[in-house]
Amino acid sequence: MKKILAVLLVVGLLVAGCTAKKTVQTLTVGTSADFPPFEFVDEQGKITGFDVELMNAVAEKMGYEVKWENADFAGLIASLQTGKYDAVISGMTITDERKKEVDFSDPYFRSDQSVAVQAGNTSITKQEDLVDKQVGVQLGTTGELLAREIVTKGKVYTYDNPDQAFLDLNTGRIDAVINDLPVTGYFLVQNPDLALKIAFVINTDEYYGIAVQKGNTELLNKINKAIKELRDEGKYAEIYKKWFSVEPTW
Repeated sequence: MKKILAVLLVVGLLVAGCTAKKTVQTLTVGTSADFPPFEFVDEQGKITGFDVELMNAVAEKMGYEVKWENADFAGLIASLQTGKYDAVISGMTITDERKKEVDFSDPYFRSDQSVAVQAGNTSITKQEDLVDKQVGVQLGTTGELLAREIVTKGKVYTYDNPDQAFLDLNTGRIDAVINDLPVTGYFLVQNPDLALKIAFVINTDEYYGIAVQKGNTELLNKINKAIKELRDEGKYAEIYKKWFSVEPTW
């Protein structure tokens, strides 16, 4: 009888373990891991960065595990709409146009746009100087939209990721790169061998959000609740300081 009870106990524990595993939900999250320090692939081939750590913390609060999917930025919203992803986080600015296609969480980061040029360039110091220039941007970003407004007599070159634009800038193939300020700053710090600088900043007052499918209010409410809790607990500030070495500015 003791042996039977022991076997039943083991079986019960196994069943309980399997049941517990099944209750852990998976959140499939899309990102474009070419936007350091927000998201990038490290030397071990792992997707990491500020957005990644924040989303992992948000998911943990919600009781989810994250399955990360890496793709080109320009296709993230379309893939979210078709249900390939449950959510998208990728340094994505909340805009009126994008809000027509997806729903956004409460903002989690504020940014402006920067204009990078070669270190020896003294002719580009303000927006008007870009009108007839060759300007590089990442495809599908607010930087691209801004460049197309400013560059009316020159040409806007699009790239799948900002690193490619910076490399072309370094070789003189283009005159400037318009890109999110924290990303440009991080790139310049990580690549001191490139003779580039930030010529000036365009105050666009942009806010990043986590995107979900239109109408998915249940998931959106959970994400917003988790973001608030992370802020209140100081976890958000901890992650922010790790990647930007300063306290959150808002």
